[in-house]
Amino acid sequence: MNAVGKNLKALRQRAGLTQDALAERLHVTRQAVSSWETGKTQPDIETLTALAEALDADVRELIYGPEQAERPYTRFQRRYIVCAVVCILAFLVWCVLELTLAPYLSEQLLRKGYLFWPSYVYGITGALFVYTAAGVFLPAAISLWGDIRLQPRWLRQMLVVLGALLLAHYVLWAVVPLLGNAVYPLLRGWYYLMMELSVMRNGSLFLSGCLLFLGLNK
Repeated sequence: MNAVGKNLKALRQRAGLTQDALAERLHVTRQAVSSWETGKTQPDIETLTALAEALDADVRELIYGPEQAERPYTRFQRRYIVCAVVCILAFLVWCVLELTLAPYLSEQLLRKGYLFWPSYVYGITGALFVYTAAGVFLPAAISLWGDIRLQPRWLRQMLVVLGALLLAHYVLWAVVPLLGNAVYPLLRGWYYLMMELSVMRNGSLFLSGCLLFLGLNK
């Protein structure tokens, strides 16, 4: 039995799965799983990734074994550096727009009342990007020094769903004025409540960014 096959069998048993159960998760035959475990055939890179997902394990555990996979966390990984830099750039762009575009739109709104929509759209999209980016930046910055990845796949999926729901809630609030007279009166009270509670509104975007990062960070 080769190393990958031995590790695969150990991880399968750790997950409490039979060969049939694992084969069903991967949509392959039991004979294919048996061949991988005995070393008769070797899973390719895509199959290794699928196996790791099905076993709630890391690909490194399949290659090096559960013990050898527990290596010291590599700090300052490029993907986290890039993520943090992109978030910082988004914040700097927002600062520039706040110093230039926002005053211009406010001045035009006072002079010409019909320029309400440009100011509204800028305020909505600006908050969406800057607070979500801030939420992504915090766990990305922490990941530069420590491992905060969540192993259970179902937990990551749940965090992605929650983050997406928070974003959808904000988007729904933003488009309420565009829904027409048939819908707007029904949601008007909630709309103005969210308008007043800007801390809650922006906080939901920040939390959404955190949840999406943690859910997508494998």
